[in-house]
Amino acid sequence: MSLAEPARAAVEGAIGTLCTAAVVRVERRGRADVLAAGSLCPDPAAGPDAPCTPASLFDLASLTKLVTAATVLTLVRDGTLELGMPLRELVPDFRGGRKDEVTLRHVLTHTAGLAWWLPLWRETRSLEEAVWRAAREPLAQSIGTFTYSDLGYLMLTQGLATAGGRPFADLVRERVLGPVEAETCAFGPREPERCAATERDEAWRKKRLRGEVHDENAYAAGGVAGHAGLFGTAEDVTKIARVYRDGAVIGDELAALARTEHVRDGNARRGLGLALRAPRDAMVGRGFSLDAYGHTGFTGTSLWVDPALDLTVAVLTNRVYYGRDDDDALYRFRITVHEAVSGVRS
Repeated sequence: MSLAEPARAAVEGAIGTLCTAAVVRVERRGRADVLAAGSLCPDPAAGPDAPCTPASLFDLASLTKLVTAATVLTLVRDGTLELGMPLRELVPDFRGGRKDEVTLRHVLTHTAGLAWWLPLWRETRSLEEAVWRAAREPLAQSIGTFTYSDLGYLMLTQGLATAGGRPFADLVRERVLGPVEAETCAFGPREPERCAATERDEAWRKKRLRGEVHDENAYAAGGVAGHAGLFGTAEDVTKIARVYRDGAVIGDELAALARTEHVRDGNARRGLGLALRAPRDAMVGRGFSLDAYGHTGFTGTSLWVDPALDLTVAVLTNRVYYGRDDDDALYRFRITVHEAVSGVRS
């Protein structure tokens, strides 16, 4: 049986209820296999439908953070940045009081004291405005407290461009996406006919989204942001995994540091830019070891790597096509897929 075939029943069962399109790519012991199902856009108002294939593009959502964190680590490797440097050195408007104590490491581990989210799209219309607004927001909790937040990564969009001397999209292409050969991974807007459609935005854009970023704050910032905005294939995502798995572009020492537990808060464990397998009720199910690491995206995307199993799994779906109220179904789907490909039997 192929590496991805055990996930077929779960994937096909999700089509039409959880999502319209799904791709699962599995890499193990030098082999790779991929399973694609469904169609990209049953809604005729958003362009012609087409079968979902391994080459289909998905809105990667927060998997973008993996590339942003990797870009940070390349700049750390060459001495341009240090993990312990204050964020204010990259984002000058982020200063005053305890903000001066927030470091780059805090941002990468989501312990910077930032609010989890702000509706920036309601009041900003450029990256500069969004970064300024996020930087001026008071800290929401004590530094060191884990709260998953987009705001630090959004501010890094501008800060890294300044540090790297290049527009953010060019910087991540040159430092990460190009070297790992994630050739079709790029910021939007992308060709709609190649993309899995996402949600129908009734609140703002008044249309079904296809080929433009689903995340409202990323869209308001121009579509290029450190927390969301990349589109790519499942193969692109597993090539990005090389940064953290194999030390591509950042070296073995920083890759090991990224995979190390820096934060444990309840059932959450975090590395540098990475989520680590939860001790209880992990979304990767029972088959993955505690050494597993990865990330998820709000649109229904994920990447998980288990070095103990020599297993890398990218799962891409457009689960927000039917709306956002399916967290429980997505959680169960992720467990089922990962248990299937890791060999757990029901």
